[in-house]
Amino acid sequence: MTLKEILFGGGSALFVLLTLLQLAPIKINPWSAIAKAFGRAINSEVLEKVGKLESELQCVRSGMAEEKAVNCRARILRFGDECLHGERHTKDHFDQTLRDIAAYERYCEDHPEFENNVTELTSDRIKTIYRRCLDSNDFLQ
Repeated sequence: MTLKEILFGGGSALFVLLTLLQLAPIKINPWSAIAKAFGRAINSEVLEKVGKLESELQCVRSGMAEEKAVNCRARILRFGDECLHGERHTKDHFDQTLRDIAAYERYCEDHPEFENNVTELTSDRIKTIYRRCLDSNDFLQ
């Protein structure tokens, strides 16, 4: 047998067999398995880098969420100080601060390791002032 006969004879038989297995109702997909193995072999370095990027992205997202919570905390405390010094605010400003309080409290619930002992009293005071202003319609116009 020549090499040509082996390749064309055996190769075509193997091709037909694999194609029949691929098309059969049995869940054996040799072409898919071969393509997947070939793709992984070629792209292994890329897949590894993508995995590293995903973990780095998760760290960045976590850091951004914490920074957002810290910014909410700063706005809450500043607003509380302004109220403490008698400064009046619009309803929109109160509403934004209440959204900050809600976002901050949600973050603190989801991240128990995050320090949260500085805004509780300020948040309560802001909510009390808001209720009083809402009842008497005494917001800054």
